[in-house]
Amino acid sequence: MKFKSFRFLLLFSIIALLSSCLSTTTDTTTVSSSPYFSSLTFAANTTIPNLSSASFSLAFDATLNDSVIVNLDSLPYNTRIDSVYPTFSFKSSAIQRLVLGKDSITLDGTDTINFTKSWQVRNYATDLIHSKLYSIKVNVHQVKPELYVWSKVTDDIDSHNATSQKAILFDNAIFYYLNNGTESYLYTSNDGYNWQPLSDKLTGLPVNTPLNDMTVFNDKLYLTRDGGNVYSSADGINWSKVVVNYNFKSLLYSFKGSLWAVVQSQTELPYRFATFTEAAGWVIRGEIPTNFPVRDFASIAYSSRNGFPKVLIFGGYAKDSTLLKNNWTSEDGANWFDFRDSNHTLDTLATGSSVISYDKKLFVFGLRTDNSKAYYKQSIDEGMSWQTPDTLYNRLRQVAITKISSTKNDTVYTEYVPRSYQSVLVFNPKTYNTADSKDVNLKSNRIFIIGGKTANGVVKSDVWTGKLNRKNFLLQ
Repeated sequence: MKFKSFRFLLLFSIIALLSSCLSTTTDTTTVSSSPYFSSLTFAANTTIPNLSSASFSLAFDATLNDSVIVNLDSLPYNTRIDSVYPTFSFKSSAIQRLVLGKDSITLDGTDTINFTKSWQVRNYATDLIHSKLYSIKVNVHQVKPELYVWSKVTDDIDSHNATSQKAILFDNAIFYYLNNGTESYLYTSNDGYNWQPLSDKLTGLPVNTPLNDMTVFNDKLYLTRDGGNVYSSADGINWSKVVVNYNFKSLLYSFKGSLWAVVQSQTELPYRFATFTEAAGWVIRGEIPTNFPVRDFASIAYSSRNGFPKVLIFGGYAKDSTLLKNNWTSEDGANWFDFRDSNHTLDTLATGSSVISYDKKLFVFGLRTDNSKAYYKQSIDEGMSWQTPDTLYNRLRQVAITKISSTKNDTVYTEYVPRSYQSVLVFNPKTYNTADSKDVNLKSNRIFIIGGKTANGVVKSDVWTGKLNRKNFLLQ
């Protein structure tokens, strides 16, 4: 970079002379008094990729109480901005000078600029009288956008030795149920961080009710107990028994306007699908496929990339108590396809796993059947195949970490203990300040992992949260 004060004075004098000469002729050249910003672009640079993608505009900076030239959509992580060829465009321009403290340089298109420094640009309109000074800010992402960052929210929501537990999204909050065989408990949270006990208000729910198949349908909670009983609640607190005429094996999911279940009639041996709506009640459907899970499975209803509703169900036990490794999918609930016929990438999945849809991918959490270690896989093709993320950019770490202390030599971490029967949720709380876009981004699109049971049978009630860095960006 060359600082050319003499050249600037000479150029200014020449332009002033030409301007005075023009005024004595019949030339109709228009002289403008508008020095205002139009655009800034970075020329393509073979040594620095991504620069030409930068898009700049004017934005108000409250600290400076003035508008600044800035790229609101930051350049990719680690993009160099120390050797940039900038091109400024203004409403009218005779001279453009970059200013850094007491130094300045006239832009002529040949200098590379180090935008890690706090440059300003002063533009002189073609009347050589009016000028405008702008500050320049070049944003570069300071975090890896494809990295998942995890932290521990709390060690224990409760101190009860639960035998069954379930956290579920309901009424714009997280409802966390548990029982220890003699008592039932309920905790709720509006943000995933702060929890309130509501156990003293919980009524109608038998104390030894298994909670694994609790499902939300049409703004109500449903679960089954002892096969012949179904319980429902409109507020998550007051529960009542629903009279049914079938032997319920499990509730599956809410899909295409119906609540789905696996049932057995009192007069027939086959296990069948059944659907429920408020208008029609329970309706028996077709027989379940061979090797279809009836308990301790993972299931999810979601929208595919092309917008069609789909369901996925895998793991768990068959009706003869065989441990399954099948991976079933359906687009209508009646016709099913088993991915395991062509893909065996879930063969080490233990029972009691959890699955979520996040960032156009599916993620499964749990334990391995072969060594009781952490089981974490992702699918980018809607469950057709599953991979263990092995790169920094695609890895959502099942061994989540929170920094406790740090020295020059080492760092101590708390590790997430692998487990099964954890509840995994993607939560967008309604308690943030909706007027603050930054606050909305930080608290939305968060993954919460709640409770579960470790390989040696220890029941956990801790809470962890994680989020893809890119989901924090104001511009997605």
